[in-house]
Parts: sequence; C-alpha cells; structure tokens
Amino acid sequence: MMEAYFDESGIHDGAKVCVVAGFYGTQPAWRVFENQWKKILSDYPELDGEGFHAKRFFARNENQERVGRYIGWADEKANRFLERLLQCIIRNRVFPIGYGVVVDDFLALPLVSRQWHTGARFSITGDVETSGCPSKPYYLPFQFCALKSAQLSNAEKLHYFVGIDRTFQGYAAELYNFLMVDERIELAMRNRLGGTLLNPPAAETPGLQAADLLANRIYRAALKKLEPIS
Repeated sequence: MMEAYFDESGIHDGAKVCVVAGFYGTQPAWRVFENQWKKILSDYPELDGEGFHAKRFFARNENQERVGRYIGWADEKANRFLERLLQCIIRNRVFPIGYGVVVDDFLALPLVSRQWHTGARFSITGDVETSGCPSKPYYLPFQFCALKSAQLSNAEKLHYFVGIDRTFQGYAAELYNFLMVDERIELAMRNRLGGTLLNPPAAETPGLQAADLLANRIYRAALKKLEPIS
C-alpha cells in the first residue's frame, strides 16, 4: 500500500501561481520517515505543538528578522535545522511530486478548454453535460499530482492525505470525487485512486509538513520566474 501527502500554495484570491506538491511512498517508508522527522523536531522544544510550517520558517518582519517561534534564531541554527529536515526527506524512499499553473494564463484559456481541464463532461455532439470548475485553476495541479503519483507508484491502492487545517481540505475532497467518476480516466487507474482521502492535522503529520515545505519552495520559485526582467 502507498501513501501520498499533498499541500498547496497559492489558492488564495489574487495569487499569481497555484501549486500543489508533496511526496508519495510505501507505508513502511513513511513510518520510518515520520520517526526521524519527529526526532529532529524534538530537538527544538520551541516548536512543540506546531511542527514545521514553511511560511512561518521563512517569514521575516520589516527588519528582515525571524518571527514567531523562530525569533532569535541565528542563520547557522536555521540552516542546520532546514538541512536536517531535507536530509530526512532525501535518505528515505519518499518521492517528490509537484505541479503548478500560472493563474492568469489558465483564466485566459477559452471557457471550453477550462471546462475540459477541470472535469467537465461533454456529449458526443459537444454539448456540456457537467460544467467542471472553469474558474478554479487549482484543479489542474491537484489532478496531475493525484494521477501521476498513482501512475508512478504502481500501487494497488493509494491513500491520500491533505491537512484538516487548510481551506485546501474542501477543495481536495471535491476534486478527488471528480476524479473518481471521471470516465476519461481508465477504470484501473480510478480503482488505484480509490483508497482514502484523509485530513489529519498538519501539526501532527510529518508527511504534510514535508509537503508544505515543497509546495512553498515551488511557489516561491515560480513567483521569482514571473518577476519582470529589469
């Protein structure tokens, strides 16, 4: 059995890019990963009860000082902490996956294209039978993450996890249900997707914390790519 943990970045109003990313791997690999990740966090009692959250870790105030529970952390300490988390990911057999979409580019597509890419069904004559979600670009990266992880893992069943403390929870459930009845997806793949979609608290779930880190870094890298050349 396989598990996949996903998080998002950029589903808020006004976002330029929408990213869904995370990791997939076998259940035994995840249990080893979780023990090692929790051991690292236990060495930093100031993070007790919060776990790792990338937005808080990378946040700075107007004086470029660390904030929240990271106040007073020297760069050496922060870099060492981040390096330990990254090594925990690298040395365990959990595999990264992530996709993003430029929101303005997606919304500039013709309506019929956005409908098609977000789960709409059409009759043989081209009439729209179900509308899909043409105003919701996050469907695309979630769809690709879910399908590609199922394809690459070659699992009998893949269990998905997204955080209960996220707006993304509702979106993920909605999109997962779309995929399960989308007849454009072959039945064998839909059966593989048909494990579970669970929503554990991110603060207690190392897999979601790692997914949060990956999604945050992809999102920031994408924003930098979109900056105008001076």
